[in-house]
Amino acid sequence: MKKETIFGALMVLSMLFWGLAWPISKMMTAYISPYEVAAIRYALVSLSLIPVMVFLHIPFKLPKQSLVSIFLVCVFNVLYTLAFYVGLSFGNAGIAGVIVATLSPIIASAIGSFIHHYTLSRPQKIGLFFGVISGCFLMRVDDIGLLLSPFNLIFLAAAFLYAAISLASKTATTHIDPISLNFYSSLFVFVAFLPSFFFFDPKELLGLDYKFWFYVFIASLISTTFATTIFYKGIGILGITKGGSFMLLVPVFALLLSWLLLGEIPTTSTLIGGAIAMIGVYLINFFRPFRFSSKK
Repeated sequence: MKKETIFGALMVLSMLFWGLAWPISKMMTAYISPYEVAAIRYALVSLSLIPVMVFLHIPFKLPKQSLVSIFLVCVFNVLYTLAFYVGLSFGNAGIAGVIVATLSPIIASAIGSFIHHYTLSRPQKIGLFFGVISGCFLMRVDDIGLLLSPFNLIFLAAAFLYAAISLASKTATTHIDPISLNFYSSLFVFVAFLPSFFFFDPKELLGLDYKFWFYVFIASLISTTFATTIFYKGIGILGITKGGSFMLLVPVFALLLSWLLLGEIPTTSTLIGGAIAMIGVYLINFFRPFRFSSKK
């Protein structure tokens, strides 16, 4: 069996695990505060990435050329994690997954073209237009109450923060391995949320059942360490265009698994908005990729 076929199957599995992180994370927040959940999850992610880096011979040294961008990735990741876990207490995990997974690459493309003065191709401009239309469906602009709800506002902010992580990561990974960057950003999140344990009853942790720790295992070791490592290795094998296109499966899996595990039934507006957004993401990132020129 060809290596490309194997990694193609592994990429689908990784995207499934990324989608699974949404309902699993919501189930975790039913036990303890979102801040403690974030600290526990990313403590395990950081620890689990150490043997991965040793096995793959990835250096732990931080390159001086990328210190600023690495720091930005870490800060944006803390803010995104905060929005991720706090926001899940306000609504459905599946809808949240669709909003972030589909809108963040569209937002990143728009911000990136503005910052770096790129001239977008016609398909990319159409993709951005589709992104605006999809946002109207996903954010329910027809209902002012839902539009300005905490859930919508938090996850719209999360989409912007994830876009910021993507842009800063592109700069950082010119000098640092993506898995090493993931290690340091995860460690930074753990340190940032570690003080939360001093504000809540520590006896809560002792009373956690096996289900919680199973969810932690899935969210940290499977959905983050394993899936992320496979994704970056898959990009190297399949190429950024073919490998990156697998990310379009994440919102599909997020909706499907949230329905199966949490009984969340997606609304018509979510399905329409998600489908339009996925078309927009395809046009921006995968249809005739890298066909833009920089303004002189």
